[in-house]
Amino acid sequence: MNNVLLTNATAKKLYKYATEFPIFDYHCHLSVKEMYENKPYKNLTEIWLKGDHYKWRQMRTFGIGEEFITGDASDYDKFYSYISMLETAVGNPLYLWSQFELEFYFGVKYPLTRTYAKKIWDAANAVIEKTSFSPLTAIGMSNVDTVCTTEEIFCDLRYHRLLREKNEIKTKILPAFRGDRAINIDSPEFAKNIAKLGDVASFVIRNLEDMEDALCQRLDAFKEQGAVTSDFAIEGLNYKKISREDADASFRAGLKGDLEKVDYDGYKSYMLKFLLKECYKRGFSAQLHIGAMRNNNTLMNVRLGADTGFDSVSTKPYQTGLRDLLDDLNAQGALGKTIIFNLNPADNAYIGTIIGCFQGGQDGVKGKIQMGAAWWFNDTKIGIQNHFKALSELSHFGSFVGMLTDSRSFISYTRHDYFRRLLCSYVGELSEKGEFTKDQGVLRKVIADVSYNNAKRFFTIFE
Repeated sequence: MNNVLLTNATAKKLYKYATEFPIFDYHCHLSVKEMYENKPYKNLTEIWLKGDHYKWRQMRTFGIGEEFITGDASDYDKFYSYISMLETAVGNPLYLWSQFELEFYFGVKYPLTRTYAKKIWDAANAVIEKTSFSPLTAIGMSNVDTVCTTEEIFCDLRYHRLLREKNEIKTKILPAFRGDRAINIDSPEFAKNIAKLGDVASFVIRNLEDMEDALCQRLDAFKEQGAVTSDFAIEGLNYKKISREDADASFRAGLKGDLEKVDYDGYKSYMLKFLLKECYKRGFSAQLHIGAMRNNNTLMNVRLGADTGFDSVSTKPYQTGLRDLLDDLNAQGALGKTIIFNLNPADNAYIGTIIGCFQGGQDGVKGKIQMGAAWWFNDTKIGIQNHFKALSELSHFGSFVGMLTDSRSFISYTRHDYFRRLLCSYVGELSEKGEFTKDQGVLRKVIADVSYNNAKRFFTIFE
């Protein structure tokens, strides 16, 4: 890995300092069940390609058949297919991510070409076998301080409880409450999801009052297991105030499938506001992930399900709705620490400016409303650099909570290394150009805070 992405002398000095800090992974999709079971991986394909739809997406683009991606082909053939694609993936972040993963976890430094495919396979598998490489092995090697795993409203948190009983685990594994299933009344699965919520709450949900009681019960259960944050995926937002009675009428109609009687915008706005207020009461920060158009390929969605590589950037409007939501919560004294992620990079300026309207207040929280890290399709070299520029010019860079993993792969923590290299280069370049201080103490503080300290402080863990 050497000095890749480190573009100046100051960056190289700062990077050595940045590597001293652990990782605070405040948003990911890692399986807690897999952590608890902690089964050793059989081979490189199982840990490197299974469940990683970033990689699947590019393999399909390269013309690789689904048999070699999610199908029944041998693990070696799947691995070889991925290397074949990677060999010519000029400029795609997967190239460096994959290189970092192989070198950091398995010590493999061969070129990413088909010529060396067998050597890469054999060398990595030798390490996997020798070390009984498992999910917790990866987390331990990555120096992960805290992991917040995204869990649905109906998750019974069983594996979080079991995992907390394993005293040998140094990393804090905490659940993060994801509220989408309660909000998306237009989903074909809405009634089924509410039934699942009723099952875990141990009562039948028939109306809005039942729904609110069940959600509060789950929020309390999440808090009991150490949760400090919540997460909401929003494509578009037309914020609309409606009465509780009207929200109840829409909810009842939605449960029955009587969709003509549902006020979609009204119900969604009501429920989103309700959950954000309840999260605020419990001290949870809120993460709003905005702008993903999901499951675009109907045929493949039916075949493989969600989160398999068929999502894209949405242009559905949300800007005025987000403003109205934040303003409404703020007026009621219920606007807590919030991170707003935009998937459409064209919205960098909007997010960078709207967050400045709701900072400060009596709580005195530094960076209370955050412009979230370059996320998903934006966590590329250019995407991250553009995010840095917008954040610097429109908000306060030194208050930024830094990188999230947002991954289902246990060896994707090298993406934090990718991020920190770009961070050090960005700060170093401004310093060397005379556009920021050359004081090494200040530079190191910025790197330390953005890499780790700000996230730890923001999520109020260990305080």
